[in-house]
Amino acid sequence: MAFIAILSAIAVVVWFYKSAITVGQSGVKWSAVGVVGYWIAWWIVKLTVVSGLSGLAAKGAFIGFIVLLLPTVAGLASVFLVRKKLLADSSL
Repeated sequence: MAFIAILSAIAVVVWFYKSAITVGQSGVKWSAVGVVGYWIAWWIVKLTVVSGLSGLAAKGAFIGFIVLLLPTVAGLASVFLVRKKLLADSSL
C-alpha cells in the first residue's frame, strides 16, 4: 500500500503545481502545501482508523484491502479541500 500512497503523493504535487501555475501563483509553495496536507491526513487516518480496524483486515482479503486504502482516500479527500481553499483565496 505504500506504493499507492507514494504515487498519490506524486500526483498531488503535480496537480497542485499545475493548478498554481494556472492561477499565477508559486507552484513550489502550492505543491509543498498539498503534499504536507496529504501526508498529515494520511498519517492521522493510518494511526487512528486503520489501527482500530486492523482486526477486520484479518477476516478477509477484500476488507483488508479496503482498510489499507483508507489513509490514501482520506489524504486525497483532504487535498481536494485544501486545493479548493487555495483556489478560492487566489481569486480574491
